[in-house]
Amino acid sequence: MSYYFLSFLGIIATLASLYTISLGRDYEKRALTTFSRSKAGFSPRTCLVMACKGNEPELAKNITAMIHQDYEDYYSMIVTDDANDPAYEIAKSIINKYPASNATLITADIHMHASGKVSALLTALKKTRNKTEVYAFLDSDAFAPSNWLTELVDPLHNPAIGATTGFRWYFPLHNGFWAHVQAAWNASGTSLLFNDKFNFPWGGAMAVRADTLEKIGIEKVWTKAISDDLSLNSALRKNGYKILFLPQCMVASFSTITLTDFIRWATNQTALVRAYNPLLWDYALAAYTFFNLAFALGIACALTSMFLGPNWLIPAFLLMIPAPIGVLRSKARSALFKRAMPSMHTEFDRSSHKDCIASLIVPWIMSYCILRSSRTDEIEWRGRKYKLATS
Repeated sequence: MSYYFLSFLGIIATLASLYTISLGRDYEKRALTTFSRSKAGFSPRTCLVMACKGNEPELAKNITAMIHQDYEDYYSMIVTDDANDPAYEIAKSIINKYPASNATLITADIHMHASGKVSALLTALKKTRNKTEVYAFLDSDAFAPSNWLTELVDPLHNPAIGATTGFRWYFPLHNGFWAHVQAAWNASGTSLLFNDKFNFPWGGAMAVRADTLEKIGIEKVWTKAISDDLSLNSALRKNGYKILFLPQCMVASFSTITLTDFIRWATNQTALVRAYNPLLWDYALAAYTFFNLAFALGIACALTSMFLGPNWLIPAFLLMIPAPIGVLRSKARSALFKRAMPSMHTEFDRSSHKDCIASLIVPWIMSYCILRSSRTDEIEWRGRKYKLATS
């Protein structure tokens, strides 16, 4: 009885994995269509905001790229916690080096119930009220190519689009193993970004019209928010706005993360999803539990074949095949985003094969973080602790 049940379960797991390949092909078609979409020529006055804290890897390079976008009517605003933050002097030296860049360096106001990053964004909104038509937001550890802002802003000519967004692609700076795992873990999130039900604007590379932010009352929303993007996503969806993912607006981040820091980072990310998007958290819990259970049962079937005969290798194969299919999907994903990020071809060539191998353990780490986040009501982010309001 168990043999036939496990074989049936293996067939379900195999079919589900093959279905993900079909979804991957549809994803690629949508991405290629987005690459070649015609421009509307929408390029209004834009404020590009970067919240900084500490000395991020490649920070000077990222700020330099930020203030040298091929976009005529924009200005940059860099916000740090205070003038003693290491990022302040780095940003100041870059701005002084390029005095014609139309960039401003300020310090953030204190908002007791908001995270440090959200406080920085609220300060930028306050300083620029009625002075800009579009806000774009770029993380301090993100490198944006010169055409990034033009690509990101143009689709906002459609008022039904609440936000346009790119996403992050991690590149290990020194080939550390856990940096490759982080890259694979993060890359798996891109599969959601063309899904209108589960997608979201990612705070490190997004743009929103100023009048949209006013309509959804973002200042009130952010006053008590820990996550800038997940709270923005909730507010946009409540007001009927769409989120548009633009693969060509991906940004590069360079990582040197350790195992301890990676687990903390991944758990924090998962806990934030649980707090702000419980439907997505539930979906991830169900999906990863099923595939990890299937793989574990596949190993059990393989071991059983040593005692009860080779016919047990059939359910073993069916239950374990999703793992190599996942590696193939990871490889296809890397190839697609290599096309989306032409300035990063060398980095993709250097790291993508190791990222694909690292993807084998991502489902197990994801499950661990999901379970751990279910008991997490407080996270620590950049030296500050925040309480999570979970339902």
